[in-house]
Amino acid sequence: MLNTGEVHVWRVRLDRGKTPAAGSAEEAARAERLVTPALRQRYLRAHGALREILAQVTDAPLAFGTREHGKPHLVSSPEVRFNLSHSREMALVAVTRDADVGVDIERIRPLAEYAAIARRYFPAGYTEPRNVREFFGNWTRFEAMLKAHGSGLYGAGSTPEGEWTVTELAIGPRFAAALVVAGQARPVVMHDYQGGE
Repeated sequence: MLNTGEVHVWRVRLDRGKTPAAGSAEEAARAERLVTPALRQRYLRAHGALREILAQVTDAPLAFGTREHGKPHLVSSPEVRFNLSHSREMALVAVTRDADVGVDIERIRPLAEYAAIARRYFPAGYTEPRNVREFFGNWTRFEAMLKAHGSGLYGAGSTPEGEWTVTELAIGPRFAAALVVAGQARPVVMHDYQGGE
């Protein structure tokens, strides 16, 4: 199913299906720190979907480790690279082989200070966004690149070195989303996650 040279992206609707049990004590603790039951359910559904998707693409045990700045990886299957992002009722899971990958999704919402945020966090060379939709489009591209690089927001304000391919993902009118993979462009295969029903 996951061929070398492809990137697969699953769209996960977080307000559907049963809520899985936490996959680890750390995951349970993180869920408990969230303010509302709805946020806890969405968090657990996103991470449950990630585990189920990874189990479809590798027979290796799903033992997670973290790299510098906390980027998770599969200890027993390091060639499988993945990333998870969620915003409100939607999550995205990106998976590929042998290339770093990052994905980001943001629900488009009113944000009066978007221009000031862009000036503070976007790297040099970004044109100031003209409206909030353009801001979130730029934000997801930038965030996905930092996640692919493994620096997360530690890298805010700079562009990671190397060759990166950025793909805007059409998720729906209420969301902005982007996928970044190290190296040259790869075919992107989109899926609607059906698990957890």
